[in-house]
Amino acid sequence: MSQLPKRGEGLFDDAALIQALAAPPVDEGTWCEVDPALFEQYNAYYSLGFEALGAKRAYGVFAVGQERIFAQTFVPKDRKPAAWALVCHGYYDHMGLYGHLVSELLQRNIAVIGFDQIGHGLSTGPQATIEDFQRYIQVIEVVHKIGQRLADALTLHWFGQSMGGALTMDYWQQQRFAQNDQPNGEMILLAPLIRPYAWPGMRWVFELAKRTVASRPRDVSTNIDNPDFVALLSQDPLQARTLPVAWVNAMVNWFRHFESSRPSALKPVIIHGYEDRTVSYRHNLPVLARIYPQSQLHIVPPARHHLVNETPEIQAAIWERLDAVCDWTSPRGEAHAV
Repeated sequence: MSQLPKRGEGLFDDAALIQALAAPPVDEGTWCEVDPALFEQYNAYYSLGFEALGAKRAYGVFAVGQERIFAQTFVPKDRKPAAWALVCHGYYDHMGLYGHLVSELLQRNIAVIGFDQIGHGLSTGPQATIEDFQRYIQVIEVVHKIGQRLADALTLHWFGQSMGGALTMDYWQQQRFAQNDQPNGEMILLAPLIRPYAWPGMRWVFELAKRTVASRPRDVSTNIDNPDFVALLSQDPLQARTLPVAWVNAMVNWFRHFESSRPSALKPVIIHGYEDRTVSYRHNLPVLARIYPQSQLHIVPPARHHLVNETPEIQAAIWERLDAVCDWTSPRGEAHAV
C-alpha cells in the first residue's frame, strides 16, 4: 500500500472554504461544480492531492431539501476507470479523512465519488446531529443518482464505514421493490453500525441524558489504535467535539426499525475487528447473518473500529481479503433482492 504524506499539517481555513461553497446557486439534486483552486489548502491538509497517482479531481455541491451537500470525485487521469465506487463515511467523519481508502481504490483503477453527510465536513446542517436517519438516506439517494450518471455502464461499488454502512444497508433495504434492487457492484460494509458497544449499560445513561442535557463531551481517541490518525482528529477543524443526544435518539429509532428487517438476497462483504469498542460485534454480527444469509464475513482480529484509518498492517490485511473475494470489474446481473 502506498503511503500518503503526513496529514493535518499546514494551514487550512475551513471557514473560508465553507463560505465559498455557499456562494453558487444550486437546485435539488443537481451537481454544481466548484472551482478546484478553492481546495488547495484542503487537499494539502488532508493529503488528498494524489498527484503521484495521476488522479483528476472534481468538486461540487448539490441541494437536498434546505441543505447543501459537498461531494468530490477522484478519477484515474490517463486511462478509463475499470469501475466506480461510492463511499459513505461514518459518524463524525467526512471525506477528508478517507485518503487511504481513495488511494487503494485508485491503485485498482477504480474511480471514486465521496460526499459529506448532512452536518458533517463541508456540508451544511447542525453539526453531527439529525432528527431521523431517513434524512441521511435522502442524501444517499441523490448521490447514488449522480454516481450512476458518472459510472454510466461501469460497475458502481459501495463502501460504507460504520454509520455509512448502516445507511448503505438501509438504503438498499428500501430499494427492494425497485427495478434496480441491488448494487451492480460489490457492497462492502466496514464495521457497520447497528447497536453501539455496551448498549445495555449505555441506554440508561442515554435515558437520563435526554431528560437533562442536549449533548455530552466526546473523546476523539476512543477505539483508535493509529496514533497518526488520533493526532489528525485532535486538530481537525471539521470535527464535532460533542455527542448530541438527538443523534443518539435517531440512532436508537433506526436500529429498532432495522433489526426487524426481513432477510435479504443481497450479498455484502462485511469486515470487522474483535477489538472494536464502538459498535457491538457480539450483538451485530448475528443480526447481520440473519438479514444477509448470503453475506461474507471476514474478521481481522486485532482491528478496532475505524477500519479505513487503521494501522498500515491491518489495512493491508483488509485489502488482502477484499481482493480475494471481490470482483472489481464485472457488473452483477439483474437480481431481485426482495
